[in-house]
Amino acid sequence: MDFIENVTKAYINCGKYMQAKLPLKSKTLQALSSIDPVVRGHSQAVIQLKELAIIMKHLVPTESDPSMEILRYNVDPNLANYEEGDDIVKWWAHVISLGKYPALTQVIRGALSIFHGPLVESSFSLMGDVIDKKSANMRISTFNAVQTVKYTLRSRRRTGITMFKREDVKLGPVDKTVCRNIRAAGKKDKSFREKRIEERKKRQAEYGCRASCGSAERAKTTGQAEERQAC
Repeated sequence: MDFIENVTKAYINCGKYMQAKLPLKSKTLQALSSIDPVVRGHSQAVIQLKELAIIMKHLVPTESDPSMEILRYNVDPNLANYEEGDDIVKWWAHVISLGKYPALTQVIRGALSIFHGPLVESSFSLMGDVIDKKSANMRISTFNAVQTVKYTLRSRRRTGITMFKREDVKLGPVDKTVCRNIRAAGKKDKSFREKRIEERKKRQAEYGCRASCGSAERAKTTGQAEERQAC
């Protein structure tokens, strides 16, 4: 019961914190939310899509008017069904391929190209200890896993060491499940990294690119060295 109460309290405090800190009243974010196919058919979707078209008018040809396209899109019965949780990019890619809304799709392309998510270096971290001020490169799945573990430990007021501490380091029983999970996670991560390397090499061979340097500084040094050799 204490755990349930602590979790409930944590969620309430989290909600209050997010309401105070997140830019929920931002006109831009409200306009961007209208690209979600779930809200299609609602009157507010039309209003916000028009607002988005104004914000991104630099992407629309001057002779095009997305307003009429937005009205037709909002009531189009022939578009594919969209369920909450579906891939929004794939859904819009299908709509774009139809060619029915050329001006609107220019706006949508711009909206979907805005990068978001925990991969960005300035990612918002409620815990404050998942992604620090230093540069970070983390997959979304990894970020979610770390956040879940951190939250669990915080809610129980324990650390990773105290969570799996053995009374007798030498003779105490080993948690075999934890060991299996660690080995499985290590193999999965290694397999993922090897797959990424193979995909990168394949793309480099396909486009005739060479492997990039490990950092911008090394790339600059390499470029300067090549210029000196050319001279």
